[in-house]
Amino acid sequence: MARTVKPHRLRRPRGSLTREQVVKTALALADQEGLDAFTMPNLASRLECGVMTIYGYIDSKEDLLAAIGQWGLRDLRLPQPIPSDVEGILLSWGRGLRQLLIEHPSLPMIFLTQAVVGPGIFRGVERLLGRLGQSGMSPTAGVHSIYAVLTYTTGFVAWEIPRTHRQPQAAYATSWRREFASLPPAEFPLAGGVLDELGQVASNEQFELGLTALAAGLAGKMSRAKSPAARNRRTAGPGGRTLRR
Repeated sequence: MARTVKPHRLRRPRGSLTREQVVKTALALADQEGLDAFTMPNLASRLECGVMTIYGYIDSKEDLLAAIGQWGLRDLRLPQPIPSDVEGILLSWGRGLRQLLIEHPSLPMIFLTQAVVGPGIFRGVERLLGRLGQSGMSPTAGVHSIYAVLTYTTGFVAWEIPRTHRQPQAAYATSWRREFASLPPAEFPLAGGVLDELGQVASNEQFELGLTALAAGLAGKMSRAKSPAARNRRTAGPGGRTLRR
């Protein structure tokens, strides 16, 4: 009986791999296959190396996922020209981030499940704080505003990807109508009257509704804090202490 001969597997020459190559390849693999299918053996196969070779460039899978998150943010581009007002800057930030997360569908779940902190994050925060500072927002208010938009946008994209990117928008809308058709309409008179709207809850219009409300609220909070009425609520107390009325 003839023995089955396993095909020779080509391996990458020793020393020809870099951490950057590992991270870039991992990001592409995670985007294409999804995080559920993202394994170190799959990555090793894509890189044409052994699994243990990868660990010469990363500390752990968590370290790799954090590096993927930071690398992916390099592709972030805010819509141009960037507005000069706080509300406009926050809108640009949210829209640019959403576009990036849609282009790299592995990133939303990485950001939601991993504590991604590193030099790239600091650089992004620094640039946004500079823009917001030029518009009159303090660094403290700015960082909370930046992350309010980030968490909303990341959560929304994680919500919309399986509903309207992995299937057509029309298919998602149809699923609402199909499910409603199996229910007694008399029990759902209000929900039954907004079936068209329910089919749009993972749309660009839905994202913009939330983003514009959030950006306007954050900008309005800054304006209220700087108003004369807000400043007058603070008075000097005994010993020079500042008290609120």
